Amino acid sequence: MLDRMSSTPDAPPMEEPPTRRRGVERRPQAERSQETRTRILDAAVALLVEEGYSRTNTLAIQAKAGVSRGRLLHQFPSKEELLVAAAHHVWERRRGENQRAETSLPTEPGARIDAVVELLWSTFNENQFWAATELWVASRTEPALADVIRPAERRLGRAIWASMDNLFGAELAAHPRYPLVRHTLFTSMRGVALTYAFDQRDPSTEPSLANWKQLAKAILLAS
Repeated sequence: MLDRMSSTPDAPPMEEPPTRRRGVERRPQAERSQETRTRILDAAVALLVEEGYSRTNTLAIQAKAGVSRGRLLHQFPSKEELLVAAAHHVWERRRGENQRAETSLPTEPGARIDAVVELLWSTFNENQFWAATELWVASRTEPALADVIRPAERRLGRAIWASMDNLFGAELAAHPRYPLVRHTLFTSMRGVALTYAFDQRDPSTEPSLANWKQLAKAILLAS
């Protein structure tokens, strides 16, 4: 009896190993891995903003990103790490936009303050703010999430301060009371932005916007 693995007239021909089509190059593993990571993070941010933390789970993220379970877990072993990374992911994009905006900001100090205050306020009406807000609120009753958020938020806070310094520019940032202005603007904008969760309106008409500009100029332009 012939061995079942041997060639016989009735046996289908063995498949030839796939060959790479001429002119088609396979992308590097690192590039494909980064693309998968970006898809996962974008999906997580979208779900946090659209559905809220309670309805954002790894299965929903996996489905929205269109990736396998194995790929998701390879990138992010825990839900907490994934969601915190997602919130910071959109901030990194915003930081890049801020860096590009620096070159087009006015050089005259008063006009620059007005432009920077408007730019800063706009960031509190973007997905990165609402995704982060979902995580902050959830972390109050989820210690595991809080443990991941705490060190990540400290790193992010330093990055935000540095970005604000660059936007205001070296001259204004050198003012002795600049740290006070920076802290007051950031915390005040964050507090006002939270009211938009239940009272949606046009952010450009926010009454506090004029107050923030006035406050910053009164301090930073004082001799």
